[in-house]
Amino acid sequence: MASEDGISKLPDDILICILSRLTIKEAAKTSILASRWRYLWTFFSGCLDFNDLVYMKSFGPLGDGRDPRSLRCIDQVLGSLKVKDQSLEELRICLDIDPNCDVDSWLKFAIQKRVQRLDLQLWLCKSEWYNFPSHFVSRSLTSLRLASVYLNKEGLENLLCHCPFLEVLTLEKIRILTSIRVSGLSLKLNYLQLDSLVKLKDHLEVDVSNLISFEETRFGLSTTCFEPVPILADEMLREGCFSLSFVPDDVFGRLRTLKLEIRNMPEAVFYSIPELPNLKHLDISFHIYTYGFFPCVAFLKA
Repeated sequence: MASEDGISKLPDDILICILSRLTIKEAAKTSILASRWRYLWTFFSGCLDFNDLVYMKSFGPLGDGRDPRSLRCIDQVLGSLKVKDQSLEELRICLDIDPNCDVDSWLKFAIQKRVQRLDLQLWLCKSEWYNFPSHFVSRSLTSLRLASVYLNKEGLENLLCHCPFLEVLTLEKIRILTSIRVSGLSLKLNYLQLDSLVKLKDHLEVDVSNLISFEETRFGLSTTCFEPVPILADEMLREGCFSLSFVPDDVFGRLRTLKLEIRNMPEAVFYSIPELPNLKHLDISFHIYTYGFFPCVAFLKA
């Protein structure tokens, strides 16, 4: 006697919830189980992760052996998903893309599906970069990572203004961006990470009352303004000889975690490190043949 299929007796909403815990490829493959399962995967609400073209070669009913480099599978998957009451947890696209890819439609999908976490890392040829829209608006986004795209100061300010629930922001290898101002009492931003912003030359201003973690990799930054951040918990400063000198003493006094990568930092800086009364975790990386143990002694004394 065949065993009874208890899973198929579950309501559609529960089955969709189960499918949403799988990868989109695994969820799509369930469409061949039975007629009832054929379209359940199209209500997927989990994490859409497009970061491996070979992995995306076959997406269940969409896989027909086509060349994955065409990237058409992304458009097909996004076009197959239904917009339902629940939002999509995450959309992650980290790929080398064709200049003809319709990235705007991917962002439109993210807005329509009320994506909570968006990770967009796009690589084109050296002379071409995707222009992230300056009018992007999302009331569902809580986490955003942008890498290797064009985004100017006005676009960033619009982003912060029209994504009111944004808590995590990572900007990496952003072209055009020469100055940054992250400020406003209404911002819910908790985590800010800036990495390899090669055009950042003017100034960086951070004034967010909710900020608890700030990580930065600097390249040629000349002026920095850190406004009072009451509950600042973490600060990572790398790659810059100006890093320590532009952080006010009161900010250091609030730090609980400090991660520091020391390169080309003048020795005189180590004689003026302010007290770190609340520090619980210290992580220092430096070249011992250049500095000896002097950085360790200086920071432990502080």
